[in-house]
Amino acid sequence: MGKFLSSLSNFIYKLTKLTILLVLLVVGVFGGIAVYQGSNFSDASLEMKGTESQTALNIVKKDFSSVSSENATEKVIFKAKNGKLTDASKVQAINQFVQKAMKDKNIKVVLTPTQQQNIVKKDKIGYATIVYKQKKANLKQSSVDHVLRAIKETRKAGIQTELTGDLTINQMDTGEKSEIYGLIAAIIILAITFSSFIAAGLPIISAILGLAVSVMSIMILSHHITFVSADLSLSGMIGLAVGIDYGLFIISRYQQEFKNGLSRKEALTKSMTTAGRSVIFAGVTVIVALLAMSVLGISFLTVMGFAGAISVLFALFTSLTFIPAMIILLGKFVTGEKPNRFLKVFSRAKKNYGWGKFVNKYKVLLAIASIGLLVVTAIPFSHINLGLPTDGNKSTDFTERRAYDLMKEGYGAGNSATLVVLVHTNKQAKAITAYNEIKTDKNVSTTTPPMQGNGKTGNYFMLTVTPKTDGNSVATKKLVNKIRSQSEKDGVPELLVTGSTAINIDMSDALMQALPKFAVIIVVFAFILLMVIFRSLLIPTVAVGGFLLSLLATLGALVFIVQDGHIQGLLGLTGKSAILNFAPVLVIGILFGLAMDYEVFLVSRIREVYNQIKDSKKAVLEGLKSSGKAVFTAALIMTAVFMGFVFAGDSTVKSIGIVLTLGILFDAFIVRMILVPSMIAIFGNKNWYLPKWLDKILPHIDVE
Repeated sequence: MGKFLSSLSNFIYKLTKLTILLVLLVVGVFGGIAVYQGSNFSDASLEMKGTESQTALNIVKKDFSSVSSENATEKVIFKAKNGKLTDASKVQAINQFVQKAMKDKNIKVVLTPTQQQNIVKKDKIGYATIVYKQKKANLKQSSVDHVLRAIKETRKAGIQTELTGDLTINQMDTGEKSEIYGLIAAIIILAITFSSFIAAGLPIISAILGLAVSVMSIMILSHHITFVSADLSLSGMIGLAVGIDYGLFIISRYQQEFKNGLSRKEALTKSMTTAGRSVIFAGVTVIVALLAMSVLGISFLTVMGFAGAISVLFALFTSLTFIPAMIILLGKFVTGEKPNRFLKVFSRAKKNYGWGKFVNKYKVLLAIASIGLLVVTAIPFSHINLGLPTDGNKSTDFTERRAYDLMKEGYGAGNSATLVVLVHTNKQAKAITAYNEIKTDKNVSTTTPPMQGNGKTGNYFMLTVTPKTDGNSVATKKLVNKIRSQSEKDGVPELLVTGSTAINIDMSDALMQALPKFAVIIVVFAFILLMVIFRSLLIPTVAVGGFLLSLLATLGALVFIVQDGHIQGLLGLTGKSAILNFAPVLVIGILFGLAMDYEVFLVSRIREVYNQIKDSKKAVLEGLKSSGKAVFTAALIMTAVFMGFVFAGDSTVKSIGIVLTLGILFDAFIVRMILVPSMIAIFGNKNWYLPKWLDKILPHIDVE
């Protein structure tokens, strides 16, 4: 690899402008194809093949097709601000709304609250149901606009009117603005680091170019692979962060080598064959970690990991081509010879060996304190509750959230958590037995009488169960498990539970069961990889141990904030909620890759110095002075980028932003900057021990 990077460096040095032109050509080609083809993003799918809920749902679609239409629907919730919905003026306003709504040729029928007999709370709350002729995917913005105009009739009549259902009333902020805020923060951090706005701009421009190609690649592939909008947000989040980091590492090493007296050509070659090699290793590690999500067998996670891997791939491409070319093209503006006078004031505050001396002096205390902090923070993980965001997690600025609150007020928290239960029998008496058994549960609000199917797939009766608690509640999950446990016992026939709530529960359970398997695969992979790279047993042990501690601390802090409801106001959260069910798997994949990034950048520099002077104490000092500063800066940038997504409007993107921000805080700042160098200082020369027999059989990979 060293020869390849050296040759690449020479090519770029000789043909700088051609290299930049080729990079821009790649961007242009992908952009042209993407614009010509357009995109084909899909709605998020909850389908998980092989689960009981999915099997039962397939039966419902065939045997109960008359009541399981896939046509889009919308609920229009009414609350009389004064008087009752049954008052003549209110009834007239609702009828006027219906007449106006029915002018949309896409609407099949509008059922009023009176027709559905759903007026409750002393006749103050009720809802109408709009049934469309098309599926959700085929509805256009014009239908949304039409409904919004129609509800003006009821709002003028003093009726609070809110919408929820299949129509997307408010286009959620999925993080586009957040990327801009993250970029601004990154520019500030880089400008202070390099004492130059010009040098600071290079990693940003490189990351944006890489991000542009990855986004356009996903747009092109969306015609062949089922991508959702959240995949694009995740790809942007990861691509922007690692792209900036990789550019930062290469420029930092170039400046170090130039200050050490090398010529620009020699400094470029040195930075490409050291930092460039580490960048390739780090990028490939992140890609492997993201692609490893496919071993879980959950399709949407496989696609999400693939989208993230694409963004890392193109971040590598621009970092190893555009960055070195611009380094040569800009000359003194990147070498550090012409620093910005204002920014240089901040750089004077840096001490050459300040942090390294502190770590060496208090190594035992720092190691104990960091481990203790991580263990204590991880405690809330013990009661983690997985689920999916609901309208109740949105801001009250959105009509969907206000509709959720009205439905909860009128019909209870479980109104949106309806369970569909199939009773496998051809005898109504046995179906009644199951019905009587289920409705006696203390968490059941209502149960509909059993309805017989058409027998296409067998003999089934269907009944719907509305719990008293919402779909993410532990009590609702216990109810689903209890119904399933009653199957084929005490005269009750086989019972199958489905519906969106049951599917969500099955998905969460499957992800939680897959979590240990995925963690073991990642940890074993990391241990072997680091052992091969650093020819050591202690280094990989500390690295993966620190990774596990930071992972548990990240999830523990997430539970403390999101699920238990602490400091939510600071993060723009609207109340307690379950943890996004794929967040733990996602954070393992991404956090592992980033943890190995920082581990390799930091420890490879420490080992490089150790191999020269055979003194671990001085190696830690030098490693933290050079690579430590770059890792710290990179972690700050990563935190700034991820933190921006915390304030996105979309609940899924917000959850991902929170968990990744926490992950960087714990792993980069606590583990890589404190625990790892402290442990290296404690163990000294023993860090590099590897049995001779093991050294002989392990392959040699040099990233220095």
